[in-house]
Amino acid sequence: MNFIDMHTHSTASDGLYSPSRLVEYALEKGLSGIAITDHDTIGGIEEAIQQASYYKDFIIIPGIELSTEYNNEEIHILGYRIDYKNENLLKVLQSLQVDRNMRALKIVDKLISLGLEISYEDITQIAGQGAVGRPHIARVLIRKGYVENNEEAFKKYLGKESPAYVPKQKLTPIDAIDIIRSAGGISVAAHPGLLKSITTLEYLIEIGIEGIEVYHSDHTIDKSLKYLELAKKHHLLITAGSDFHYPPHNNDYHGDLGSIKIPLKNIQKLLE
Repeated sequence: MNFIDMHTHSTASDGLYSPSRLVEYALEKGLSGIAITDHDTIGGIEEAIQQASYYKDFIIIPGIELSTEYNNEEIHILGYRIDYKNENLLKVLQSLQVDRNMRALKIVDKLISLGLEISYEDITQIAGQGAVGRPHIARVLIRKGYVENNEEAFKKYLGKESPAYVPKQKLTPIDAIDIIRSAGGISVAAHPGLLKSITTLEYLIEIGIEGIEVYHSDHTIDKSLKYLELAKKHHLLITAGSDFHYPPHNNDYHGDLGSIKIPLKNIQKLLE
């Protein structure tokens, strides 16, 4: 049976592997395809497609993970099979990129005011050409010995209730669904198990979300069964993804590539 991991991140956002290396790693894991779903950027899709072209029948689904906010809660919306050259999509992403860079500068200023020796250049060295995000800052804090892992970095410095937190430009879930739809894509609620309550997921269904990430590295079996029932009830696309950022290290960031996957035959309608 052929499987695909539908939630992966590359160096285009906050993943450790380049899009090309991500394809190679997927092949090592025995996968028949991956969806490239970097945070607020489509920067890794072209390279992944090019690398996949060297291998017969390996599938790349062009995707994205958009950050939104509703009722003071961060909600991530996945977009699949998007036209990643869509003019409206690119305009929105450019605005989000500028905001990400400004946010990183402000976070660095706050960290310096807290007595940490850190610079914006430290962050960009890790981010490379990718969209700058808090996980890059967390890696710098780990490298400099201020924290031991990603979880501690967010709890101590970067999380919403922490001293170096800076809010970012906010899309609403409706914005994200509309942006994905305008780019010809299908919107999916990412890792609903990380939401505060099932009420938020029900709201996403109400406003037109087209699928649910039923299976995710941070979901318990009971939660996945609950989301499966909800997806079937509302005739929504069922997806599965590891939310891969890098190979397991200190168990601090979701799952390894392919640890959560779905048979290709289960998403045939999406692929068509």
